Amino acid sequence: MNAELTQEQLQKYLTVLNEVQRYRNLTDKEKEHLVRSVIEKPYMDLRCDWAFKHVFNDLNSVKMLLEDILPEDIQSVEKLEHLPNEIDKMRPDDKNIIMDVLIKTQDGREIIVEMQRKKKASFKNRMLYYGASMLHGQLRRRESYAKLRPVYVICFMDYTLPHETDQLVYRFVLRETTSGEWYGQHLSLFLCELPRLKKVDIDGLDPIESWFFILKNMSTFVGKPEDMGERYSVVAEASRMTDLLDEEKLKYFRGMVTEEERLDIGQAYFEDGVAQQKSDTALKMLQKGYPIEEICDITGLSEKEIDRLKNGI
Repeated sequence: MNAELTQEQLQKYLTVLNEVQRYRNLTDKEKEHLVRSVIEKPYMDLRCDWAFKHVFNDLNSVKMLLEDILPEDIQSVEKLEHLPNEIDKMRPDDKNIIMDVLIKTQDGREIIVEMQRKKKASFKNRMLYYGASMLHGQLRRRESYAKLRPVYVICFMDYTLPHETDQLVYRFVLRETTSGEWYGQHLSLFLCELPRLKKVDIDGLDPIESWFFILKNMSTFVGKPEDMGERYSVVAEASRMTDLLDEEKLKYFRGMVTEEERLDIGQAYFEDGVAQQKSDTALKMLQKGYPIEEICDITGLSEKEIDRLKNGI
């Protein structure tokens, strides 16, 4: 848990909150509650655009992520580099394109990594446009089309879309509709729909499931980074609120309360209230000597969560 906010710090967050129209009519108490529900958590919410960029600006973190999500033929790439996440315009009136994270591999493949929290009707078109723009920007005058390198668009989404199957990652590629013959690996789009992971404990998850769990639950994680497994400790450390500078915390908070992020006071109260109610019930049952299995069944908490409560973590 972070140290208590000073009145001066609190006022800065309230100023940001008052810039967003839907929060202006909240009471002072409600505004303060919303600020503290975001800033006083031990870890950032990685579904927030700013937090996602902050953590995966580290090449070690993004390399681990890509090794687990991308197909085997480009896993374990020896060298990656970040590219500027804003694409140069071809014409003055071209649409601005600003991506969350843009990576280039040693062999010239380009990888766009996005986090999308709010559901938008045009989202799939935007991802296709991003990928096509990267392809379009690869060649210069008189260069051969043979020099085109594959582009991968990976988007983590905090909502689901209708599909014919139920899976964690949907990969869309160019294929012939009857035979399934590849047209080429020039453009692949990966939709990673976080709510499709239903598991509530990181133990026993495969690598893709582990990433889904981390991205969904980092802001509510209360243990030590190594509880996620040593492999992911670098991600947990980069997400720790106490390691952020004051100006970074302010940027994170602004990202959490903008129209794009759709964090609202009703949801904050509901989530905090339900979580606290479960914890209170579990503690009372522990004090009365109820079996762990029965506490899990009634509260919906995992054995690990109840063990943390029991040990005062």
